[in-house]
Amino acid sequence: MMRMKFFFPVLPLVCALLHADPAGQWQREIVPILENYCYDCHADGAKKGDFSLDAFASIAAMQSRRDIWKRVRENLAYELMPPINKDQPSPDERKKLIDWIDAAVFPVDPRHPDPGRVTLRRLNRYEYQNTLRDLIGVKPDTDLLPPDDSGYGFDNIADVLTLSPTHLEAYLNTASRALDTVYGESSPQKKSIELSSLKGGQAFESDTLNMFAAGVRAKKLAEKEGKYTAVFRLSGTQAGDEPVKAKISLGDQTRQVTVEKNNPVEFSVSGEIKDSQRTLSVEFLNDFWDEATKADRNLIVHSITLEGPMAKNKQASLLLFPPRKKDSTDTQYIAAVLRTFLAHAFRRPATEAEITRYAELVARERKKNQSVELAMRPAFEAAMIAPQFLFRELHAVYSLEKPGTIVAVPELSLASRMSYFLWSSTPDNANLSLAANEKLRSGLDAEIDRMIRDPKTVALIDRFFAQWLQFDDVSFISIDDKIYPSFKESMRANLVAETRSFCIDLWKNDLPVTRLIDANYTFVNEALARHYNIPSVSGVDFRKVTMTDPERVGILTHGSILALTSNPNRTSPVKRGKWVLETLLDAAPPPPPPNVPSLAPPHKGATPANLRAQLELHRKDPACASCHKLMDGIGFSFEAYDVDGSRRNAGPGLDTRGSLSTGEMVDSPAALARLVSGKRLPEFHRAFAVKLLTFALGRGLEYYDKPAVDQIVAQAAKDNFSLHSYLHATIKSFPFQNFRK
Repeated sequence: MMRMKFFFPVLPLVCALLHADPAGQWQREIVPILENYCYDCHADGAKKGDFSLDAFASIAAMQSRRDIWKRVRENLAYELMPPINKDQPSPDERKKLIDWIDAAVFPVDPRHPDPGRVTLRRLNRYEYQNTLRDLIGVKPDTDLLPPDDSGYGFDNIADVLTLSPTHLEAYLNTASRALDTVYGESSPQKKSIELSSLKGGQAFESDTLNMFAAGVRAKKLAEKEGKYTAVFRLSGTQAGDEPVKAKISLGDQTRQVTVEKNNPVEFSVSGEIKDSQRTLSVEFLNDFWDEATKADRNLIVHSITLEGPMAKNKQASLLLFPPRKKDSTDTQYIAAVLRTFLAHAFRRPATEAEITRYAELVARERKKNQSVELAMRPAFEAAMIAPQFLFRELHAVYSLEKPGTIVAVPELSLASRMSYFLWSSTPDNANLSLAANEKLRSGLDAEIDRMIRDPKTVALIDRFFAQWLQFDDVSFISIDDKIYPSFKESMRANLVAETRSFCIDLWKNDLPVTRLIDANYTFVNEALARHYNIPSVSGVDFRKVTMTDPERVGILTHGSILALTSNPNRTSPVKRGKWVLETLLDAAPPPPPPNVPSLAPPHKGATPANLRAQLELHRKDPACASCHKLMDGIGFSFEAYDVDGSRRNAGPGLDTRGSLSTGEMVDSPAALARLVSGKRLPEFHRAFAVKLLTFALGRGLEYYDKPAVDQIVAQAAKDNFSLHSYLHATIKSFPFQNFRK
């Protein structure tokens, strides 16, 4: 994973220093500090760690090796240098060194911002999937596509999105399979649902599911999106004055049925399975029991079969083939279809030369007596692997400006930037129309609001928030289920759904992003509420609940975060501290030095006190102490929470006190939340702006991006740091709106 961090100082201070004399300040104020603390190892011929100040005779020489001075700055900021067993500069001296490096080696002038260069960017798997969904009406299976690499924590970073022959072949095969669905050439599959996989209400389980009490049995489906039919084979044990009644559901459809016979009868329901609606369920509605006669009414489920996805996609066919004008020739109709299709595929109006070239392909490949629709398939496939489709930011490649010139992003390219930032997909008709008529920038606020309200913005949760917070990783991380038997597949799904639901609520209700830290509520279903000891929650659906435990706040105590920051067999204060620093404060400590031994695995009967003692011993090693003092104090505050997110019983050795490197004391996630949302709040907002802008631009930020980050935070502050205000400010930021040739 690519990593490159810049700590963003407060710009007024940097601007003030810019007008000072950095060379004179170097001699008067900086060199004396370095002589006291650094020269023994890094000057006068000494070159420890292969670094010597002797090599930098001028500020220009330092600026020529900014990569080295970035590490110098980080080591000072993290208090990694001087080593912990050496004399340390005072906080004021350390701050003076850092401020001077910012002003002299990494100077920025907010009056003349630099938007940075643009790298040609391939669509990643998720973007390709959503783009085909919106282009041809079919969400393809991307299993054939190679996994995407990550950079700076995200999988949409241009520098790592390379294109190999393997990629190209996989894209072609994926597009072809998607077109199979459009043309009705794939057959739906039948699958038997294991009855024991349905969880919920009371029932006897054997070869059948005997529901002897009113209630719901349900499961989440992992099938790809599409239209499916579920066939329920049901019978009933009849008793009382009315027959057995049940409700069956699939995806977005529900049907109430009456089971009048003791012999099994099939009932079907057809529904659409998609990300937000993946439940298959059966509910017994009218339980009956007569104590005197022992008459008992039950619902018996004999089998459930799932068939789909349905092959023929009429809606997708209409997207590709609009109604044909009366008396138009095949040639005219082919040109009309291509004009519309290529404009959406290439995210700009197609040129006449492009339309002609693809029409010639249709004519060349068309077989005798073949319909126009079938004849056009090769042209669609070719367009879906064309550079104009697979790559973004082509405007920078084709720009005729001189290198170094700062240019506004063309409106059509801006439309793509906006849609792939918010939707991870192609612009829609409204967006493209505004851009094509050069009215996008003039109506930017209204268009941003419209796009944010669109349901497709859920992609921002599933891509930005899921990767930034890493909560989706809970789906596959290793957890020892012998030690933590609660950690089953259903629990993994529930933990992910909790944090995802929380972030969706943040988006839909335009809440301040600080709710991530200080919220006194969460989202649970019955199973997760029981796991957290939250009363009065029933059913499989997630709903918002106010926390009765004052120590559970924000996402810090979400089971997803606590699990992903643990080891398979124990909690990890180091990982938890690192996650807070890296994710919430954008201050990730450097990687550990090589050959540092891991902590011994916990022995039987091990307690949190044993782990704390091990870490304290670990910190006695000077090579480890500097980094661990940043992380461990934060991580210890989480020790009241186990790997699976449950509360530990307070017992001997459960010490949750931790001291931060800056001196603050915390003893719980709630105390940490108060610190971050109070004294450290500016750092959190800058970290959020850095992460959001990184995702939006598809590149790591550089020192010259500091003015943009400042401006985003300042703009968001005017609207109480709401999520929507951050999205507006990011889209309107200078590097989003411009590029350097």
